[in-house]
Amino acid sequence: MARARLRPFVIRAGEVDGQGTDGVVRRGGDRGPTDHGRGAASGGSADAGAQGGWGTVYGGRLAARRVLLLAGESNASYLSRVAAVQGVSVDFLLGELGAGPPGQQALAPHLAEVFLSRAAVDRLAVMVQMNWPRLRRALPHLREPHLLPGQQARWDWPWQPLPHYLVPACPLCAARRGASETAVWLVRPDVWTICRRHDRFSHVRQVGTQAVDVRRLPETVRAHRVRLRLERQWGSAGAFLSADAFAIVGWWWRRCLFGPVWQDRARRAHLQLTDPGTAWLLLYPEAVQMARLLLRHERRRAVTPASQWGRAEAELAAAGSELAAAAGVSAGRWQVPVAEWLALHHRCDAPARMEGFVPGRDGPAPCVSAVVHHSSNEQGALEDRCCLPWEWSDPSAPV
Repeated sequence: MARARLRPFVIRAGEVDGQGTDGVVRRGGDRGPTDHGRGAASGGSADAGAQGGWGTVYGGRLAARRVLLLAGESNASYLSRVAAVQGVSVDFLLGELGAGPPGQQALAPHLAEVFLSRAAVDRLAVMVQMNWPRLRRALPHLREPHLLPGQQARWDWPWQPLPHYLVPACPLCAARRGASETAVWLVRPDVWTICRRHDRFSHVRQVGTQAVDVRRLPETVRAHRVRLRLERQWGSAGAFLSADAFAIVGWWWRRCLFGPVWQDRARRAHLQLTDPGTAWLLLYPEAVQMARLLLRHERRRAVTPASQWGRAEAELAAAGSELAAAAGVSAGRWQVPVAEWLALHHRCDAPARMEGFVPGRDGPAPCVSAVVHHSSNEQGALEDRCCLPWEWSDPSAPV
């Protein structure tokens, strides 16, 4: 049985939660003292009204209510919150935003993402009283190339793998946006994220909205900030070497789980030592130290003749040995992933600005560019940026 179309709810610029500037709540067909007969309420088109400061929220049961944005939130998560505020189902809300594929229904926001056309985004913008640029800044999948093509107002909620992860947001940030009762889901390149405002760690496999308080591990908080700074300063080289460093130290962790340093961190943070979902927090300081060692090695190679690279490799091995010993990794194992990394990085290209470069006079030495990373995506997940062949954080994958 077809659902009867509800009357559109017409609002004017400056109205909040359906209330006009004169304090009167109006629906389509009502006219206030300042309407002047313009827009859809007086028989004009909705488009013409929108150009004059009007907008139309589709569905007479829906009020124009602002739902605060959370940077990086997925479309599905935000629409779920809008539907909850409106007191309607997500499927009903989708029907008011546009047409979807036949038979397709809303999915749980942690399982899949919904995509909108520009016309559907325009309807959403009026409903939540925010302009499209503001929505686009906060919700990454309202930007190109994620918008559905065409001029029609429509949506699609495909059940298919995506090139990103849906990760729970920091519960403190979510509460600041009025979402204290339900989880908010962020679009992230990795399976985890750390909130820089509240130092909370969230992971795709966590239960509920209970994020890990990383303040119990101040060395991990510092390491996270150092890594972000390193990647900003060194661009793609920093991104690739950070990923490689996590793979090296992750290999150590898989082979030497009970290193005293990692046991101590697990105890202080109330984490399970063997949980790969939260092991990132335990390994972070060593991974960042390893990333800096790898960076120093690649910069050394940029200013050293290839015939002398053996000296740089010896220095990396000596520093890696000290780092592994401090982490409690046995002497017979730590060098295996480092030797693999050196073999993969042996082929490289010189930096573009090396001709005439003088260390000290011309600033910090740039890095060589390892051929093995030429097809890597520096914006992807850490596992995707990494050149090493194992996935240390996957317990089913051998290392």
